[in-house]
Amino acid sequence: MNRRTFIKARAPRRNCRRASGFAGARGIPGAFSRMRPATGFTLVELLVCVAVLAILASLLLPALSGAKERAKLARVRAELYGLGLALEMYAEDHAGALPPVRVNCNTDLADHWCQFPVELATQGYLPRSERPGMAAYMEDLFNPGHTYKYATPGPQLLNDAPGGDFRMWVPADFPVSRSTNGAWQSGLADSPVRWVVWSLGPQPRSPRSQSSRAPLAAATWYRRSEGGVILRLATREGVQMQFP
Repeated sequence: MNRRTFIKARAPRRNCRRASGFAGARGIPGAFSRMRPATGFTLVELLVCVAVLAILASLLLPALSGAKERAKLARVRAELYGLGLALEMYAEDHAGALPPVRVNCNTDLADHWCQFPVELATQGYLPRSERPGMAAYMEDLFNPGHTYKYATPGPQLLNDAPGGDFRMWVPADFPVSRSTNGAWQSGLADSPVRWVVWSLGPQPRSPRSQSSRAPLAAATWYRRSEGGVILRLATREGVQMQFP
């Protein structure tokens, strides 16, 4: 066999090896697409990811909610501090007198009992609003559409007309205020509390916030998950306190 004949005999064998090898795959249409691994998620993997995200969300949401509530509490306490200053400025300008307490019944303002004094808005101590029940524009962050509450044992206006004196429950062990014994005070001469301002708290409709002995009874003060009021008051001696 001469050289030319030997090359021709080997040629088919070389072509077969190339066709069956990796290098030969480049010449076959669609060969790479068949050899590529699959990409993306399967349905099972996707469901597992969703379940993991749901678990993480359930763990994080209570913490985020708690942080948001604490931020609101800090702001409420700061605003109550400012309201206390406004009340003291008003008293200084009016020979020690405080604004009357407002109570509305059988009217569309019944839900605005103990609204913050209009006098502080009309005389420039606080911002003013034309919204019903919110002439003094100091909205309770936890009770939108309503002002912070205000009370003092003294004159009250019932449906904007003189209506005797407002009575306020004061525990016998004030300022600890844990006793269930106490008295309804209706005059500054006998009351250890001069005035009190408060927010109805994160759960404004809770029994603690709506108690007739709020805001001075410790049993009505704010506790996480139970609701309750946040308050600031001035004693008869002029000392201001904040609870809880």
